[in-house]
Amino acid sequence: MSKDIVGLIPIKGSSERVPHKNLRDFCGKSLFELKLEQLSTVKGFKKIIVSSESNEVINIARSKGFEVHERDPKYSTSEVPMSEVYSFIASEIEGDHIAWINATNPLAESYLYQKAIETYQNMSSSYDCLLSAVEVQENIFYNNKPVNFKPYPWPRSQDLKGLCSLTFVINILKRVDMIEWGSCVGNSPYFYYMNKLDSWDIDTQEDFDFCEMIYSKRCSKEFQKSSL
Repeated sequence: MSKDIVGLIPIKGSSERVPHKNLRDFCGKSLFELKLEQLSTVKGFKKIIVSSESNEVINIARSKGFEVHERDPKYSTSEVPMSEVYSFIASEIEGDHIAWINATNPLAESYLYQKAIETYQNMSSSYDCLLSAVEVQENIFYNNKPVNFKPYPWPRSQDLKGLCSLTFVINILKRVDMIEWGSCVGNSPYFYYMNKLDSWDIDTQEDFDFCEMIYSKRCSKEFQKSSL
């Protein structure tokens, strides 16, 4: 039986490290508008909801035909733990399954979300969530001890396996679980691996500048192809 999946895009009107990063210009549009554009062609969502405390965000979402969740401003502050934010938003909307999608991964294109939905629809019931991730192939130490390698003989970077990092491009799970856990990470996750570039998250100004450069180059290549 097909699972009803609700896409949920959490958007704050303000941000700390990169001021107004969701709404500022990014190659002629905002990160938020770009993500709406990317998701608009994806099949498999019962509906897509934008959750925000910002009137500007709400108005943009509505003007583009998306449903909205007008969030209590309290849950867009740094004083409220993220676990409470997950539980609160999930309890405020309807749907059996939630796909939590951030707007800060501009290089994650439509087909990656499409593939994630198809994977979740077909994955074994032994998994309780789908988590977007990248494989970590770096030499990691913890408490001054190597975690994923032995110092000798020195390993090749391509042989460093066993660790992964969550990207939060898209995480999918049951809505009731998100409410209960206060998280979008379960106990038996299915890791949906992506490459590092497509997963790049904008957390700093350097990230913003880098992603804007790559996105601009991609757009130029697509324009060149379409002109041939």
